[in-house]
Amino acid sequence: MNALIRAALVGAVVGLAQAVIAFHGPEDAAGNLLLMLFAPLPAGMLLSWYAMLRNWWLVALLGQFALVALYVGLTMTAPFSALLAFGAWRVGLITMAAGACGYALGAGIALPVATPLRLSAVGVAASLFLAAWSNHDVTTLAAQAQAMAARNATNVVPDLPGFRLTEVENHHPDLSLTYERADAATVVVDVLPETVPPEHACEEAIAIPRQMTCTEAAKNIWVLSDDYGRAVFTAHGNTLVRLSSGTVPEKQLLAAARALRPVGLWELAAPAYERP
Repeated sequence: MNALIRAALVGAVVGLAQAVIAFHGPEDAAGNLLLMLFAPLPAGMLLSWYAMLRNWWLVALLGQFALVALYVGLTMTAPFSALLAFGAWRVGLITMAAGACGYALGAGIALPVATPLRLSAVGVAASLFLAAWSNHDVTTLAAQAQAMAARNATNVVPDLPGFRLTEVENHHPDLSLTYERADAATVVVDVLPETVPPEHACEEAIAIPRQMTCTEAAKNIWVLSDDYGRAVFTAHGNTLVRLSSGTVPEKQLLAAARALRPVGLWELAAPAYERP
């Protein structure tokens, strides 16, 4: 079997190991990422030796370096947590493809292969790096949409004239939206699967020993306020919505709570990654 093919197969196995670590490794995100990037190196060296690759140790080092460069480039432009939202088997396919290309690149550089094969290995790896870098927004948005589609709550947004959606955080099954206005006013909207009525959610949010009380502003709309800000609780279908702000008047939050509307996944995900 051609040496580049053997190297690619080794890289695919290394990529699969990385996917397993990503989903079953430490809960700490940074520790998980470091373990995923560097822990498979000994396995890559052992498999490269078993595959009888000449300069097996150099192939493994160069292949792992290529993988690290790829993942570092991705995480600088798209959150690693967003990529994991694709799910285990999709991430496994992605990491296996990345591993195969990375190790093929390492073999193309380290092994005495024909020039056309060497150029092919470098070209395929370079194409993967370029595609990952140039399409990071699409990758992130697709992953965000995939995660939000798995929620058991309806995705809704309020009507906030003059505000722009600047951040979307998916803490499955909860969704947190941040809206900002040019004058630095901010509204945070939390969209959660409804487990308790708005009145109970309001009462549960009371911070002791601060003097706070829940008041019913309208049917199914409750307000919690103090000197630091205010929060409005309401329900929309099977969704509990909390709008909170320390800079926006209660009247405007109430108007927004009355004007909730369902929203599509792409409309909801895209603004979070718009470039200013």
